[in-house]
Amino acid sequence: MIRGLSVISFIINFGKGRNISIYKYEISRFNMKQRPKLNFRKRREKKHDTSMIMRSRQKLVNLQRQRGKYPVLASRIVQMSDVILEIIDSRFIGETRNPEIEEKIEKQGKTLVYVLNKVDLIDKSKLNEEGINSMKPHVFISCVTREGIRNLRDLIKMLANRVETPEDRVFGRVSVGVVGYPNTGKSSIINLLSGRSSSKVGKQPGSTKGIMKIRLTPRIVLLDSPGIISEKDYSTSYASAMSRHTKVGARSYSEVPNPVIAVYNLMNEFPSAIENFYQIEAENFESFMDKLGRKKNFLKKGGEIDEDRTARLVLKEWQEGKIRL
Repeated sequence: MIRGLSVISFIINFGKGRNISIYKYEISRFNMKQRPKLNFRKRREKKHDTSMIMRSRQKLVNLQRQRGKYPVLASRIVQMSDVILEIIDSRFIGETRNPEIEEKIEKQGKTLVYVLNKVDLIDKSKLNEEGINSMKPHVFISCVTREGIRNLRDLIKMLANRVETPEDRVFGRVSVGVVGYPNTGKSSIINLLSGRSSSKVGKQPGSTKGIMKIRLTPRIVLLDSPGIISEKDYSTSYASAMSRHTKVGARSYSEVPNPVIAVYNLMNEFPSAIENFYQIEAENFESFMDKLGRKKNFLKKGGEIDEDRTARLVLKEWQEGKIRL
């Protein structure tokens, strides 16, 4: 094939007498032949990868911006309340407790009640009895079966009667703040306590946007708040925080940027529960994803497993409580 200077030499030495338009044609034809083909598919993939990185960075920026918002909101809730209910996921007690809020409550001499929700998803006999007994007073409840709701309502009324000088100086009502991580069931508990759908409930974390006041009795008002994330979660790595938030339901399965990593972490911690639910015996994580993807027919062109879709299915059913521990 004729390349580079040899083409120019060929035109100069052998092109005398020929029409200049022919030279232009031959040169242009040469340029078209030698011009590298643009791989638009690779370009699109590169752009897609870049956009994924940018979205992840933006979410990290948003998380960092909220760093100043949530501690202020937590302090405000504690200051406004006479009694505080901390809603905790019974499956992940350590992960959904907020030691910073508990410390603020203790310093201000307020009353704290540990409300262990989603008890229908666990076997209570497997809980650490010593750890549970250190959390006093505490109540086990289930928003699905309504277990413990009456006990919680009676406990609130009893504690409210002990409040001599309520924080509400205008109406003299006892304020009961409800705090907890996103998606631990705060709004559902308030609705069951009040007997009406006063607080917005949704499967997506973050259904409550601001502090809401709901009347429980003529003398008691409940304060609902958005999910408050511990300050320590803002100082950890983005990937680590996302995996932990996905596990406890604070981050929706549809919003997780790396669902495969989140499922990998769940499999490391709860392999038997997940394998038993899907009735799959796997030698390792890759084998599990392959078998589940093919079982659900989540396939791409060429028979390749759609790992993103497979992983989000696991996260969805995990967050909906279908996978029992």
